[in-house]
Parts: sequence; structure tokens; C-alpha cells
Amino acid sequence: MKKFGLLLISALVAFGISAQEAQNVSNGTVYLKNKASDNWFMGLSGGINTYNMKDFDNFGDRIGWIGQLTFGRWNSPIWGFRFGIDGGEPVIDYENDTKMKWIGGHAEIMYNMTNAIMGYKPDRVYSFVPYLGIGYMYGMEDWFEKPNPDNDLFKDQNQSLTFNAGIINNFRVGKNVNLFLEIGYRLMNESFDFGATPEGDWEYDAMLSALAGVQFGLGGKQDFTPAELMDYSLINDLNSQINRLRAENEELGKRPVSCPECPECPEVQPEATVYVPNVVYFRIDSYKIDRAQQVSIYNTAEYLKQNPDAKVKIVGYADKLTGYPEYNWKLSEKRAKAVADALIKEYGIDSTRVSVDWKGDTEQPYPQNDWNRVAIFFTE
Repeated sequence: MKKFGLLLISALVAFGISAQEAQNVSNGTVYLKNKASDNWFMGLSGGINTYNMKDFDNFGDRIGWIGQLTFGRWNSPIWGFRFGIDGGEPVIDYENDTKMKWIGGHAEIMYNMTNAIMGYKPDRVYSFVPYLGIGYMYGMEDWFEKPNPDNDLFKDQNQSLTFNAGIINNFRVGKNVNLFLEIGYRLMNESFDFGATPEGDWEYDAMLSALAGVQFGLGGKQDFTPAELMDYSLINDLNSQINRLRAENEELGKRPVSCPECPECPEVQPEATVYVPNVVYFRIDSYKIDRAQQVSIYNTAEYLKQNPDAKVKIVGYADKLTGYPEYNWKLSEKRAKAVADALIKEYGIDSTRVSVDWKGDTEQPYPQNDWNRVAIFFTE
């Protein structure tokens, strides 16, 4: 038991250190690492427990109470840890109605199995969370009185390291509030309860508990944000344009500083502005407008300002090889509306001159799949 406890303590410490450096990955999606102050929570719960689970005889007569206060943090959508302080009054001898008091603490690693299997969703109502950890329990005949007054606090007293395992059923009721039902199991030395010795028929005793409680977020961010992975085809295209402009600048630099006088050219009347369709590209599974794409919105805004009677229609699309039709339909709607909002709010275009439409992945305007993560401007 002691060797196992030391091994599990080492695992908890290693997990707490490495969790800050590891990438957050859930169901194949990479998530941005949050600040150290984010994703902390506090839980308060109470319930019942029954001591010595070697058999289920007279189960109802062995029920006592338990209370628990926990603090923890989710390092990723899947992995987290928590520390707890608890106490209770189990029945250790139901035939003589003998009870004992105890207080203790514990530390556990939590695994959100729902997010691991089904993918992370911040607004999911139910999550199934198993946990595994270690703890410590100190037993007393009466609150804050040593069971063996003549001995030192930690010498020959009713105490034990514990091995803890259980399941947390989390129910989300608000952005920072969860209700939960927890089933816990603890294994401790048989000498923990009064009158028992390690040389008994059983080397270990056990405690089963059932708790209900509420969990609060402790400020800061409580969810996780998907990382916006770079679209390398777009990057390569931009790099090609940069290299072409550099080559043109080099050619211009070779021209002589002075040139012969040229006759004056007749004044040319400006032609009517012709609108060139603009396109806003998006990264995969995103409707956030990159700074490099703002130039398309700017050009369209300038055209509308120079042509007061012109109107524009923005149509959003999604590529066919990513996601599923219902999701892509909503994603293309968000892309079209994001571009329209930028045109109206950032460049001062009247909303009556801007309309939106979206096609999901039902239409693919470009032959390259990646190019179809776009919103396209059309004049009306």
C-alpha cells in the first residue's frame, strides 16, 4: 500500500508539471493552451458512505454521512486534477451501533471520457468523468480528539493512506456552474477502525460513498479554444506573390535615375470604376477573418463609397471534404455574416447596401477543395 501510494504521488506530480507543456488535444482537434489562472473550479458536496465493504449484509444499518470540499483544474478538455478535504461519520460496528469520526484529504487525476470519445463541446450537458488517486484518513472517537491520547499525533493512531477511485457524473447548468453525482471507493489499512489490527483476517478495509454537490468555476476562462491551424496552400500563394514583387522591385532598381524629357500627355478622363470580385479566404473550421484578408473587404468598401448606388451580396461557402453538411451550412452562414459585419462596422457601409447568403458545401465555386473556405462578394 505504501509503495503504491508513493508511485501514485509521483505520477500526480509528473502529471501536474507536464500538463502545462503538453498540447491540448481532444478527438483529433488541437486546442490553445489557456493561462495558468484559467479552468480552476471548486466543488462542495455531501452524501452517504458505508464502511467495510467485504460483504453487503445489513447494508442499511452501516450507512453514515460524508462531506467534501474540492479544488481542481482542467489542463485540457480530457485531463484534469483535483485536491479534496473531506470528513464523515461511518458506522464501523452496526451490531453495537459504533461510529467513528474521520477527516482526511485526497488528490486525484480526472479523465473526461465523454470528451475523449465524442469530442469536446463547451456546452455539453453531461460528462462521464472517472478518477484515480490517493489520500489520507485520520480517525477519531470524537471530533478533534486523538483516539490514543498518550501517543504522538501520528504514532499508533487510527490513520491510513488510501487508494481512491470513482466516477463523477457532471451536469452543466450554467457557464460556470455544474451539478454532479459522485460514486467513490476507498481502500485503506484494516487498522484504521477502532480495535482492529493489521494481523486480522483481512489486510484492507474499504469504504463506498455516494455524494451530490455543486461545482463553481473560480473566475478566468472555463472552456478551451480550438487552435487555428495555418492554411499552407494560402501561405505558399502569398509567398509566391511576395517573391514576384521583390523581383519586380529589383528590376525597377536597375533603371536609370534620370530619363529624357517626354512631351506632355493629354489629360485622360477617368473611366467609370469597374468592380473586380473580391474573395475572403478562411482557415479550416473557422469564420475568423485573418488580417491578411482585410484587403478584400477594404477594396469592396472603397468601391461602394465611390459608387453610392451600388450594392453588394456576400455569399459564404465551406469545403466539401471537411465536416458534415449540417455543420458546413452553419459555418458558411457565420463566414458570410462575419464579412458583412466587418464591411458595415469597420468601414461604415450602410447595412441596406449589404446582403448575405450561404451555400454550405452544396456548391463548390473553386476546383481546389481548400479554396472553397471562402466568402465571395457579388455586386447587385
